[in-house]
Amino acid sequence: MEPVEISAGRLHLRPWSPYDEDAVLAACQDAEIQRWTTVPSPYTREHAHAWVTTVAPAGWADGTRASWAVLDATTGALLGYVGLHAIQDGAAEVGYWCAAEGRGTGVMTEAVGAVCRWGFAVLDLELIEWTAAVGNWGSRAVAEKCGFRVDGLRRRRLLHHGSRRDAWVGSLLRGEPVADRRALPAPPVLTDGVVTLRGWRPEDAADTARACGDPLTARWLPVPVPYTLADARSYLEQFVSGAWADGTSAELAVTDAATGELIGALGLKLHGRDRGYGEVGYWTAPWARGRGVAGRGAGLLAQWGLDVLGLARVELLADVDNLGSQRAAEKAGFVREGVARQSRRNRDGTARDMVLFSWTRPVGSAAGGPR
Repeated sequence: MEPVEISAGRLHLRPWSPYDEDAVLAACQDAEIQRWTTVPSPYTREHAHAWVTTVAPAGWADGTRASWAVLDATTGALLGYVGLHAIQDGAAEVGYWCAAEGRGTGVMTEAVGAVCRWGFAVLDLELIEWTAAVGNWGSRAVAEKCGFRVDGLRRRRLLHHGSRRDAWVGSLLRGEPVADRRALPAPPVLTDGVVTLRGWRPEDAADTARACGDPLTARWLPVPVPYTLADARSYLEQFVSGAWADGTSAELAVTDAATGELIGALGLKLHGRDRGYGEVGYWTAPWARGRGVAGRGAGLLAQWGLDVLGLARVELLADVDNLGSQRAAEKAGFVREGVARQSRRNRDGTARDMVLFSWTRPVGSAAGGPR
């Protein structure tokens, strides 16, 4: 198989060259690349030299692997790697990594999409597969944005640095659109100038643990007691990312718009999305109570649900004894509808009455606020 170059707008994909050795060595020192891919750890100059001079060229020569350096088309800077490997009998598997400098810019989505189109058109592939360790949400987002369907989970599918890990597997067939399959768009940034809603970050764990360890938070929410830093990390790394990927809930951090300080959390549960409704929930950090944080954020998130997700109705349930939550809902503009009896369970399993509020789209309107 003859090595080829691919032009993809702002990107240039070309076969690896011996001159890339230093750039590959630098990029593969990144902890995230070593955490999620099969590159050796520690990654040495010998590994980089072997890749650019022997392994990558051999794949082109024997027709089993087509691999490219992903470069900025203007500056020539190395942004990542993408390749098709295990090429055989009309099928291949895509692999990729992104250098730290390229993350969050969409370059890997563009590169993977270009390579998949090339594979179907030039190699006449019928199937391209994707595999990633469970928890590698970045890889999964790229795959889904490129049209891959996540087919399921294979237990202990991947061998990573001597130990086996569960893996997601996905597929893209010839003729299927190379188009976004994600259940939800990327986490938005929403602000009213006082509070800002954004996606969660790993560095939010300590403040989350501090807020959810507060007795008043624990009184109204089914959080673990005591609430530890490990609980916060599990929430951010597993629940939040998993809920976005599965489309079951849009979970956002609430920060002070001026300082960036974490002051709360908001979630939009979407189990009823196919029927046109969602449910907002929230907590406010103890150090930010009395500032209208929950109400401001709930209104922003509800309106996003109507405008972006196409919901017709967003519900909010507050415990009949939680007067602070009820006031926040009313200040946000939610309409009180009544009491949903025995509609939530406490940590001990006993049922509680909840006050039901709603935020809906005006009849006949394509967008709108509460009514």
